Amino acid sequence: MSRRPRLAAFAVVLPLLLPSAALPSFAAATPGWKRIEIPATGSYFLRYLPQSLDASAPAPVIVFLHGAGGTPDAYESFVQESAEHSRAVLVMPKSTSPLGWGFGGDEQTVAESRRLARADLSPALVDDLRISIAGHSAGGAYAYLLAYGSVSHYSAVFTLSAPSYPVAAVADPAYRAPIRMYYGTLDPNYSGGGYAQLEAQWDRLGVTWETDVAAGFSHNTWPVSAMMKGFDFLVGKSYPAPPALCTPGPSTVCLLGGRFKVEVAWRDGNGGAGKGMAALPAADSSALFWFFSPDNWELMAKAIDGCAVNHRIWVFSAATTDVGYDLAVTDTRTGQIVRYGNPPGHAAPAVTDTSAFACP
Repeated sequence: MSRRPRLAAFAVVLPLLLPSAALPSFAAATPGWKRIEIPATGSYFLRYLPQSLDASAPAPVIVFLHGAGGTPDAYESFVQESAEHSRAVLVMPKSTSPLGWGFGGDEQTVAESRRLARADLSPALVDDLRISIAGHSAGGAYAYLLAYGSVSHYSAVFTLSAPSYPVAAVADPAYRAPIRMYYGTLDPNYSGGGYAQLEAQWDRLGVTWETDVAAGFSHNTWPVSAMMKGFDFLVGKSYPAPPALCTPGPSTVCLLGGRFKVEVAWRDGNGGAGKGMAALPAADSSALFWFFSPDNWELMAKAIDGCAVNHRIWVFSAATTDVGYDLAVTDTRTGQIVRYGNPPGHAAPAVTDTSAFACP
């Protein structure tokens, strides 16, 4: 992946002048702020879980990037009310350098913040189609560079007082995330032409955009309503759901939301062979197969989301048979196939593969 430009607030560095302000489910997690370390880069992020969150449904996530010279801690009081209003989980990483974004391991820090926050809250309780990115000043510019410069699957972008940086093309062929931009009329990024350059850039790239311009506000100030409307914009957008590539059938079972296709072929020691047939409606993570009779189940297979533990999808299986079989599990997103077998005449061993597939 190409290196991102190092981003300061303007063409020169403008310091940010703001005051400092086992997997658990949402129901088990404590609302409020939590600091989570990022071992891979030596940084950290703040996660905010609002009191208003609806724990009965997957929640939207907003990744918010602070401005140059700032920290995520300095923005707590500026984003908390809007997070409560929009009922979104906030993820706020710390940049490598106080000069802005794009230094050191910043791109990895943002990616790890997403992954670790998802694991901390349980992947099933995060709406993967409503993960958006926002930021102030240099953080806003880095937000749109990440959203459009890679296939990052962000559902939308929101920037406050962002400077203009060139984006040659939108990397994701399937989706152009819409963007909302806030500026105060006293902000040099607005009056100096940066705002107009970004408008022209989004038009050229076919990116849907909207703006919120507030009279009399400067680079580091905005009305409370600007942040709320920006967060509402983010949670109201969704990344397109991927097509279901696995189609269930008499001998095919689809697991984990249809991502994994499971099939079994059997053979006995007398020249007999056939397909394993699905028994009963499958659960989202497990399936049963029979070989000879619907009331004589032979094999159970499971696909388990272990992303929060070791960033892998696990495959477990158990069979009560000495019939030979080939169990094939296909990741429909990548085409990767893992196989597990048993020769005829041998008692089938249990399978506990905790590194079968990579996580998204």
